[in-house]
Amino acid sequence: MTQSWFAVSALISIAFSGALSASTLYNDGPYLFYNNNKVERIDIVANKKTVSEYNGPLTITPTFNANRIDNFQGIEKIAAISDIHGQLDIFKTLLVNNKVIDQSLNWSFGKGHLVITGDIFDRGDTVTEALWLIYKLEQQALAAGGKLHYLLGNHEYMVLRDDQRYLHPKYVHAVSHFNNDLRQQYSNNSVLGRWLRSKSTIININGFIFLHGGIHQDFLDLKLSLEQANSEFRQTIGLGKQALKENPTWLTLHGSNGPIWYRGYFRDDALNDTQVDAVLSQLNAKKVIVGHTSMPTIETRFNSKIIAIDSSIKRGEKGEILLWQNGEFKRGLMSGEQKPLQ
Repeated sequence: MTQSWFAVSALISIAFSGALSASTLYNDGPYLFYNNNKVERIDIVANKKTVSEYNGPLTITPTFNANRIDNFQGIEKIAAISDIHGQLDIFKTLLVNNKVIDQSLNWSFGKGHLVITGDIFDRGDTVTEALWLIYKLEQQALAAGGKLHYLLGNHEYMVLRDDQRYLHPKYVHAVSHFNNDLRQQYSNNSVLGRWLRSKSTIININGFIFLHGGIHQDFLDLKLSLEQANSEFRQTIGLGKQALKENPTWLTLHGSNGPIWYRGYFRDDALNDTQVDAVLSQLNAKKVIVGHTSMPTIETRFNSKIIAIDSSIKRGEKGEILLWQNGEFKRGLMSGEQKPLQ
């Protein structure tokens, strides 16, 4: 099903009206589900569920292909951002003012790659809107010869196994219309659920490793290629903790030292440059770029070998985006001003 792009910003604006109101009436959606040869649309309007047939404007396909290769070299420019946590306004402002998208919320980054290192979900009240914007931009990036990488973080995996602890009240209400089960809301029969199941968790661009948490030796000891690790991660989507414990590989991937949870770069006082160098050597990488651990700005550790890009967007006040071009990293601010990475 293909429609023109002109109405996509209107779709996002309609969804954005779902922000919390003084009367606690919630609007949310659309949630799209495959129903034979049709796409069924579910919206929450003034706390009530409505069902209709979806007729655009987004392009809906029956399948979403996972990356065959998670290693991308020779990319001319990169932007990276993390931990949006339902703060659509900050996300849009950073992308627009740093020329990744235009004022109409369309891709303007050419053949560049935009990386989102997880945690679109939870905390804020514009998660659905952010997901559909990313969905649209992903298709526009491909058409322009670029690529958008939405990597899964710990909160994606939590939501997809029905962990509701960090939901904004708006989404607590929304899930009540899906038998109070996020696994149904984002099932493999839903467009967003099927799309999320195609995503990677760890990628390499130009020798920079991008992921949500970080790389610990426990992960490297599994001796998985990035493609193998991402395949294993996809197999765990929706599984409960007991199922993860029964598989040693999955337990490591989802453990405290696993790629979506590890915070050792910032909290392990015993970690040193030699150990970080050993990790980079095993990855055949120059740097590791992560979110997950909140900072006041984009920061570096271990002589700039680790770059922390969770700039506390979740607080709903401000944030930053990491930019790379011509061999130089910069911090993109809300205003569009770009500062060297220290």
